[in-house]
Amino acid sequence: MGQGESSMKVIQGGNQMSLIRDTEEVVKFLEFAGRKLILNEQAINCRLTACHNLFAVLNEEEDSIEYILGNLDVLINRFRNRNNNVRASTLKVYKSRVKSSLEDFKAWSADPFAWERAVTDKTRANLGAETRKEKKAKTEPSKEELPKQKKAPVEERSGTEIVRKVSFPLRPGLSVEVTLPADGLTKKELNRLGLFLYPYCNEIDTDESPWKH
Repeated sequence: MGQGESSMKVIQGGNQMSLIRDTEEVVKFLEFAGRKLILNEQAINCRLTACHNLFAVLNEEEDSIEYILGNLDVLINRFRNRNNNVRASTLKVYKSRVKSSLEDFKAWSADPFAWERAVTDKTRANLGAETRKEKKAKTEPSKEELPKQKKAPVEERSGTEIVRKVSFPLRPGLSVEVTLPADGLTKKELNRLGLFLYPYCNEIDTDESPWKH
């Protein structure tokens, strides 16, 4: 076989034998992993998009797994020069997905079953972490739901009388501050305060007595 021609390689697990380049092997590997449901469809599509884009800027003599892994920044720069409108965040994602694809391909080529077990273990660990996070979110109230702590009463002097200022958390994000006598309220004063606030209630039932003694 002459120089520059591809060598014959076997796609393990895929029952295929063909004259293909390294990059073609990676693409076939990803398609195989998708067909066998080892990786989910969305992940496969994202990886294939990244690989196709970066593989397109390779020169023929650079079609090597080791070369690509060692020169991802070079390929990213070429792709950016060809596509000036691509955002830096997208390039970063492409680099990560191509790197993961090549590393997975190498691990799969060495031992397909060990690689699949590793993927399964990683997925199970991620699901466990997500489950714990969901349980924690259900048992712990959000910051918006947490009632604000009452402010400690502050005693001040108003004229000749000592008064006490208190803050009541009425609803999330809203507190009511009241100035009270330092020695507290009488029952009559409490009733008067209720009658004073009654007109401000937006759920008043006109058939009911506003305040019962």
